[in-house]
Amino acid sequence: MPSKPYPDGRMNAVDRTWEDWQRRTGEKPPDFASMPSSPFLPDPLAGVKKPADWQQRREWIRAQYEHWVFGKMPPAPGNLRAVVTATRMEGSVTVREVRLEFGPDHRATLRLELLIPPGKGPFPVFLTNHARNRPWVYPAVRRGYIACVYHAADPRYGDVDDSDAYIEIYSEFDFSCLARWAWASMRAVDYLVTQPEVDRARIGIAGHSRAGKAALLSAAFDDRIGAVIASSGNTGECDPWRFTSDPFGNETIEQITGNFPHWFHPRLRFFAGREHKLPVDQNLLMAMVAPRGLLMYSSYSETQGNSFGMEQAYRSVRTVYEFLGKPDTLWLHLRAGEHATTDRDVDNFIDFLETVFGRHAYPRSETWVNGYTFDDWKRRSGETIDPAWFPARETGEFSVNPNGLIENHRADILKRIQWALGEEPGGARFPPQQRLKQPTFSTDGWIAAVIGRPLRLPGAAHHPLPFGDGLQGDLYYPESATGKLPVVIWLHGLSYPTGYSRIGRPPIAALVNAGFAVLAFDQIGFGTRVLDAGRFYEHFPRWSLMGKMVADTRAAVDAVSALENLDPGRVWIAGYDLGGTVGLFTAALDGRVRGLALVSGVHGLRLDSPDKGAEGIRHYSHLHGLLPRYGFFVDAPGHLPLDDDDLLAMIAPRPVLAIAPTFDRYAPVDDVRRVIEAARRVWSATGHGEALQFETPVDFNRLSAASQQRLVEWLARQQPSRAKATLGAARTAPSSESILADDRLFVP
Repeated sequence: MPSKPYPDGRMNAVDRTWEDWQRRTGEKPPDFASMPSSPFLPDPLAGVKKPADWQQRREWIRAQYEHWVFGKMPPAPGNLRAVVTATRMEGSVTVREVRLEFGPDHRATLRLELLIPPGKGPFPVFLTNHARNRPWVYPAVRRGYIACVYHAADPRYGDVDDSDAYIEIYSEFDFSCLARWAWASMRAVDYLVTQPEVDRARIGIAGHSRAGKAALLSAAFDDRIGAVIASSGNTGECDPWRFTSDPFGNETIEQITGNFPHWFHPRLRFFAGREHKLPVDQNLLMAMVAPRGLLMYSSYSETQGNSFGMEQAYRSVRTVYEFLGKPDTLWLHLRAGEHATTDRDVDNFIDFLETVFGRHAYPRSETWVNGYTFDDWKRRSGETIDPAWFPARETGEFSVNPNGLIENHRADILKRIQWALGEEPGGARFPPQQRLKQPTFSTDGWIAAVIGRPLRLPGAAHHPLPFGDGLQGDLYYPESATGKLPVVIWLHGLSYPTGYSRIGRPPIAALVNAGFAVLAFDQIGFGTRVLDAGRFYEHFPRWSLMGKMVADTRAAVDAVSALENLDPGRVWIAGYDLGGTVGLFTAALDGRVRGLALVSGVHGLRLDSPDKGAEGIRHYSHLHGLLPRYGFFVDAPGHLPLDDDDLLAMIAPRPVLAIAPTFDRYAPVDDVRRVIEAARRVWSATGHGEALQFETPVDFNRLSAASQQRLVEWLARQQPSRAKATLGAARTAPSSESILADDRLFVP
């Protein structure tokens, strides 16, 4: 996605877009091949043995951030002067307006507005760049804080951004817009610490959304700020870059630097799809605040959020707070709702400040939505596995005959699949519906309304379809449909806050336009079910989340097969990333699945090694808790009892399309190719080698418009009577880029 000029902000004095900057500077991407790959969050305490080492580590982190992410900031000016431009009373509150003047010839200015409560100071400070047309400062003043508004913020909030002029005034520095806002806040602190009404030890800064990103940077770089509230800044704030890639269905580096090219330094864009090559990540920026107060605050159901990423960052940052002896000054608060805040949220902010400033003791917030760790699972399940109990296996270690996979190998793989998925408890399934438009009594809850369910798709009708353990899926189908339709079960990626909605909209629309019925639903722990996985292993310690996902998907096959309007002989699965893995397991176990179309859905875990930079087995066992038993094989991947070549062998000779981007950092394409070629022997033995299609577009892991079109075209060709009409429809379907581009219009 190319970057676009942002109407209310400048990258610098010359360039309007990232492409303009690259053409002018001639700067090339870094030598990624020579940079170490770190798929997991970098260790904030790397090389730190004693507290004195921490300052040196912080200086290194700052230098990296100024080079790769924010640009170089000027030093603090030595000539700051303050001009009081107005003073008035609003009831018992004193309002003071100040203009700071500093820099070369005092040409740089910054307007401040102080709301000073009645009484005798000194008072703690609530510092923010949210002006008084937003509901932020008022609860703080009521509770005895000086509210200080500094006027360096996005002009879309309805004010002039004083920091924009710093581009010319400090032309030798390349600090980005967010860095200019943060640097401006530090100038506000320069003034505040000189005022007798101010309690200099109790200055807190707060910001929401894009202002939250700047507030975090301010506190990380300025030790005089005693606490920071980082509210729903998400990507580029408390959600690490490594968990904002396309599989997570939130705002990626590509999108945020394309829609807002002035926010960060242009170099950051080089790391789109290569997040694992970034020398730093947001957990290190947050760690720079330690041991001062840090409140990580966001919603678990907002479009740009990612509770999973925030929890991973929180765990990492907590190690620094514990190392420095102040674990209670780090808080995590994941709330319900969407992006916007209310005065109730600001009251929560003040509770945090009051506690970390030692003025009052409120209960510390540490909310968990996902909450999984491998160690917790081991304790609950009591499982102990020695990899040596299982023989080392080569990729493709199964025998074939002219009928395909020989029967004893099929039975052996089936046992290993059941071992991996865990021990599924007995259960009863929802009575299947036989006709569309039957009344339903299932529901997917209040979160569905927050994330916009059901989707509104041109030319598509919708029916809520109950299935499985009382779940509800969304069946989309052509409004003018006649006869029995082929059906695609769409399986989403790692989109924790929105489930299938955001990334799934374009392919679902394209499939419906192509004449398919599409059943979409959220896997456990995602979207409308984001809260359902947190206690799963308390209830089912010897099952697995992947086992539950596969059970739900097989129940979805039951549901669509029972509908008289759909063809039970043409039930297909299409999936992206996590959805591809769920699809592989489901089709391996369920012969009713006619075939699969997968994007970034095939891996070679036995081929994994740390030097390749992929998450590998840990992705399933330690991070997302999908297949915990795999965790015992992290250091012995060759002994892993099951891999994707085994699953593919069970699916042969049914049709499969596997798309593996060449720069997929989660699944090295050469490893995927070995898995595919090993499994192809089973297809070839039956004379259907062409039924396994493998494509490697030059791209990173994402559901690109080209991959979507290919997926729809391939599925259409499996329905010969519909091929001509469906191919035309697929080409006119909306792309993910066109739909996600609407994010640039979102002003939180």
